[in-house]
Formats: sequence, C-alpha cells, structure tokens
Amino acid sequence: MATRNRTAVTMNHKNQENIKNVKSSIVAPVNVKRAALGEISNKVNTLRGAQPIDRTSLLQKDKKKVVIPKRQAVKPNVSEKPVQVVQPVVSVTAKTDNVPNVALIPATPVNHKRRGRQSFSTDLLKFEDIDEQDKGNPILVSIYTNDIHEYLRTLENQTQIVKGFLSGQEVTPKMRSVLVDWLIEVHQQFRLMQETLYLTVAIIDRFLQAFRTIDRKQLQLVGVAAMFLASKYEEMYSPDISDFVYITDQAYTKSNILKMELLIVKTINYSFGRPLPLHFLRRYSKAGKALPIHHTMAKYFLEQSLVHYEMCHYPPSLIAAAALYLAFLIIGNDEEDESKDIWTDTLVYYSTYSKDEVLPAVRDIAAIIINAETSKYQAVRKKYINVKHMKISIRPELKSPIMHAIATKSNETEL
Repeated sequence: MATRNRTAVTMNHKNQENIKNVKSSIVAPVNVKRAALGEISNKVNTLRGAQPIDRTSLLQKDKKKVVIPKRQAVKPNVSEKPVQVVQPVVSVTAKTDNVPNVALIPATPVNHKRRGRQSFSTDLLKFEDIDEQDKGNPILVSIYTNDIHEYLRTLENQTQIVKGFLSGQEVTPKMRSVLVDWLIEVHQQFRLMQETLYLTVAIIDRFLQAFRTIDRKQLQLVGVAAMFLASKYEEMYSPDISDFVYITDQAYTKSNILKMELLIVKTINYSFGRPLPLHFLRRYSKAGKALPIHHTMAKYFLEQSLVHYEMCHYPPSLIAAAALYLAFLIIGNDEEDESKDIWTDTLVYYSTYSKDEVLPAVRDIAAIIINAETSKYQAVRKKYINVKHMKISIRPELKSPIMHAIATKSNETEL
C-alpha cells in the first residue's frame, strides 16, 4: 500500500513537471500594435517583404508538380520512354513544329475577340490603345474595359426606348418635359449623384412605354417613385421617403409612393442595368483626349437632352458620342491641329459609330441648345451657370454661327 502511494506521488510530480514545461513553451502575447493588413498573408512567407512570395509554391502544397507543356518538352525521347503508345505515330526526328495540337494549348485560355481589340499592328496604329497607361492599375481593370463596354451596348439594345412611345397616352410630351425639369431641381436640392438623375429619367421612360394607362394626376408620383428607386440603386445614403413626401407638398403619402414603387419595379421586370450616357461619355472623352471644358459642355448637352422628348429614342452610347462631337466642333483644341478631323479613327473605334451615324443626333442637340435661353425649361441652364460647371450655359460659343448652321441643317457638307 505504501509502495502504491509512493508511485502515485511520483507520477503526479512528473505530470506537474510536464504541465510546467508545456506552459513554459507558450510565449505570452506581446501588446504590439499591428500595422493595418500587415500580418494578413499566406503562411508560406512568414516575414512579409523579406523575400518575394513564390506563387508556384502555393500551388504545390501537396507536392504535386504542375507541368506546363512546352514546345521543347513535347519532342518524344525514345531512350527515356521506349514504351509510349504514340511512339509509332510520332517520328523521333520530327521537328517541334509538328507537335500535336494539345501541346500547343497555352496555360491560360485566350479570348480571340479581346486579342483582336488589343492588336494594333494590322492597322498600322490608326488608333491608339487608350488603356495602355492603365495596365499597371488593377482598379481600372484595363484588360476587361472593352469587353465591359461591349456588354453595356448589348444591354442598351435590350432596353430600347421606342420613338414616339407616348402617342395615344393621356401623358403628353409636354407633361413629361415639365416633370423632368422639376426632377432636375429636386436632384440639385437633394445633392444626389449625376447617375441618379440619368437613371431616374430612364426608369420613367421605360415605365411609361410599358405601362400606358397612367393619367396626368399620377405622373408626378411616377417621377418621385422613380427617383426614390434610383437613389436606392446609386446612392450610398439615399433620401428618406418622408423627404419625397415633403418635396411633393404632401400631395402623396408614403403608402402612395411605396405602391407606385412596387408597380414600377414589376413593370420593368426589376431591371435597373440600363447603361447611362455618362458611362459612354467618360470613355469617349478619354479616347478623344477631351479637355475638362469639352467634357463639361458635353454633359450640359446630355442633361438638356434629358428634358426633351424628341431625344428619348437615341441610345445612350450614340447620344454621348453626339454630345462630345458637338463640344469638339464648337470649342477647338489648341493642342491639336485645326485641320485634323474631329471624329478621329480612335473615336470611331471605341465608340463604334462613324461620323455619318453621329450627325443626326448632333443636329437635334444643336437645335435644343439654340432655343435653350427662351425655353420654358430652365433647370439645366440655371444649373450650368454655376462656376462649378465652368459657366458653360452662358458661353458665347453656344450662340456662334456654326451652332445656328448645324441646327438649321444648312452645312451638312462642312461638318
């Protein structure tokens, strides 16, 4: 009995020593402030920045070699693999150009359509790669930019606005213009993003085109609900629904706005992805090396076009091209030769529109701008009188003879 107790005491003593050894091996955490994202890394490289991370080692954790086929490695070797099935078919003295097609497949798939847009050698540099300087910035995703804009063009074809879509309805073009002009003032008062305004007008037109039984008493409600939806879609902090009730002078309740909101989203099939003219204008301004004054004037033309019913049927990409063309036409660029064509090959390539395709929309915009000072709809003009917008709406170029000539279609050959 004494021997058993002595053994138990000895084992208990050893267990306590083991526990002490384990505890001593645990290093107490040091209260050191960690740099932001400084310690977030793969466990392969413990000292971040000490040496470059070998990306291939991350793929070989299971010690499985990833063999990338090369032309030199495809050549069969009879001495090493004398029992290959393909040996009777492939000659030992065959050249590397006669290797099977499987060996010529690259490590990453090639998008032939995208490769064609990147290749500029065939056209002898008629147009330049405007994304060349952005390849080092992953945020700008320059490798996908052309594909993204091609997808936007497919979307605008799926959400077309038909010319004369208000014919036969109680809502008239004049009522629509009054509504949009008022919404531009509301947009300024709420200090919303530019995209919110364009999306609001796009939602209104698509809804009125599909739902043809709206009367004039509900038209303002449609506009308010459309801006409420656009704010949720574009803004980080959208205005509260009570703000829209207040802006209508209590003409509609929260329940009215919510019911109209539900009707709109069902009518347009919950689709808010219609591209906006601003998306294309930024791209074209980059391709045409537009100055800030050109870009701002083109935006002024686009917002004036929002108000007028006769411009609704133009696709966003086309009307953006026409606005920039007109800005280039009436305000020259001192950095370029005056004899150089306004609509260059680079702009034709990135806009996909030729000069002849752009001119009809250019003339319609010019006709609107000529009459802007005497028009009943002054919201856009007052907005662009501000210094923030370079006082574009009162610039003398807007009343120049060339603007009058374009508006009256008298110089078709000189454009």
